[in-house]
Order: sequence, then structure tokens, then C-alpha cells
Amino acid sequence: MSAEHDHDLPPSAFEGVSPPSRELALWRDDMRAERFDLLASRLKRYLPHGLIAAVVIAGGFAVASYATAPALTDGVDELAAIDARRMGLAANLDASGAEKRSASLTRDVGSLKSEIARLQKALGQSKAAQNVLSKSTAGQAAANQDEVRGLKAEIASLTKTLDATRDSAASKIDALQAKVDEPKQDDPRVAELQDRLDKLEKSTATKKDASPETTGSVAPKSPASQIVRNWTVREVNDNVAVLEGRHGIIEVEPGARAPGIGRIRSIERRDGEWVVVTDRGVILQR
Repeated sequence: MSAEHDHDLPPSAFEGVSPPSRELALWRDDMRAERFDLLASRLKRYLPHGLIAAVVIAGGFAVASYATAPALTDGVDELAAIDARRMGLAANLDASGAEKRSASLTRDVGSLKSEIARLQKALGQSKAAQNVLSKSTAGQAAANQDEVRGLKAEIASLTKTLDATRDSAASKIDALQAKVDEPKQDDPRVAELQDRLDKLEKSTATKKDASPETTGSVAPKSPASQIVRNWTVREVNDNVAVLEGRHGIIEVEPGARAPGIGRIRSIERRDGEWVVVTDRGVILQR
């Protein structure tokens, strides 16, 4: 107590009260053993009572569980009934199936979004392939244009060469035609000379018939030993010969006269070939 409280109490209150001892009690091993023995004795005394209490508590728990099992079952049934009522209430609230249709529509929208994404991806791939194809086609078109230009240049060169060749050939043909036309201009003169020659031959033959005496020692050259040039025998049918010359084809027979070859004396076959004997010489088959 404090000093203030000591002044308030009467002296008789402190009678028989001795002051606390100031002696120091030392802890000894024998005191520890005594305390351990005291604790063991107390445990032995209260252990049966503790076991009994534990058994009683466990039994109480078992009884409580058994008692509350029907209540728990009833609670589960009640929850199931509540769920059933909630589902029935939801069905009554959505009698027209709007929620189902909304859910189905939501799924359809999701499917459409997926399909749109897939189509957009395919469209992008198609555009990329088209760009590659366009570049390849452009390169091929440029190469084709170069080839076409080369072919055009080659055709132009060939056309120029052909024109030059045509002009040269035309010039040569004109020159040959002029050479061919030259004999035609001499045909009247040749015919005149041929007629004069024929008249001289007739006159000579008449004189020979009138005077058979030989007046010269030089024998005239036989026409059968000469070859008429620029004429050929193509064929002979029924003693009619077909002759071809520079001016065309004619048919002759013995005794007939032809310009440039005179009178036809005979048509003979020598060494397997036809020959026509004229006043100018022999026409051979070639």
C-alpha cells in the first residue's frame, strides 16, 4: 500500500501482520523434483475424469449429427424444390422462348463473326496471290512485247529484202522478155527468106529434072545430117508429130510447111526415138 492509504487506516488494522521476510529462497533440484511429482499425481487423479468427458462430448456430437441428418436432407430437398420453382418461374417468365432465341442468336452472331474473320483472311491471301500474279503477268507481257517488236523488225527486214528481190527479178524478167521478143521481130524477114529459099529449091529441083547431067563435083549437104535447134519432138500419133519450139507447140505432118523449119519431108523412127526430117534438117525427140 501507499503512504497515503497508511495514514487513512487506524493502527489497529496492522495488528498481527508481520512484515514480509527479506530472506532469499534459492531454487534447488529437489524442489524441481517435488513439483514434477505433484503434477504427475494431479494428472493421475484427473485423467479418468478427462476421458469420461471426451467420451461424453464425442457421443454428444454423434447424437447431434444423427439428429440433424433429417434436417440436412430436408434442407437439400428444399434447395432442389427452390431450384425447380426458379426454373419454372423462368419458364413462365420466358414463355415465348425469347431468351432461348437470344442465346441462339448470340451463338449465330459469334459463328458469323468467325466466318467473316476467316473470309477476310482468305481475301487477304487472295489479294497477295493476285499481286504476285499481276507482277508475273506484267513481266511476261513486257517480254512478249519485246519479242513482238523483234519479230516486227525481222518481218520488216524480210519484206524489204523481198521487195528488192522482186524488183531485181522483175528487171531480169523484163530483160529476158526483151531478148525473147527480138526473134519475133525477125519472124517476117525469116519467113520471107524461107519462101525465097523454098522457091530456089524448087527451081533447082526443076532444072535437075530437065537436065540429069551432073555439072559440079561438090555434092550438096544433105538436110538429114543437120539438126534443127530450138525445136523438139514431143510425141507422134497417126503420122502427126507434135513439135515444141520457142514460140509454142505446133502439129505437123509430111508435106506440111512450118515457119522456121520449112517443109516436113518425113516422120521417122530411128533408134527407138521419133525424128522429123525437114528441109532445114532433123528435129529430134528429147
